[in-house]
Amino acid sequence: MATTDTLILATDITNSQTVAVTLDGKNILICNANGDFYAVANLCTHQRAVLTGGRIRNCFLACPLHGVRFDLRTGKPLGELTRVPLKTYDVSLADNGNLQIELD
Repeated sequence: MATTDTLILATDITNSQTVAVTLDGKNILICNANGDFYAVANLCTHQRAVLTGGRIRNCFLACPLHGVRFDLRTGKPLGELTRVPLKTYDVSLADNGNLQIELD
């Protein structure tokens, strides 16, 4: 599996903030939930809307279009609008402070 350095410092993403990046042609949303970093596919599985700008509460991201919530740890959706989980990616912190995303 390839690990890609995002060139984004962990300190640049504040609590409850999201940042969209494109890595190896994949649109990925990096999320800070209470100081923990998560990366998910930046496309809601309900109606294919981008998740950029969605609100984070605890470890859940709400789609800005219809409010579908996803668990950032597993990608699992909550509610009835979709049963298809988001693709999740492992995130680690490099020695230089940059976030790294493990792509598969």
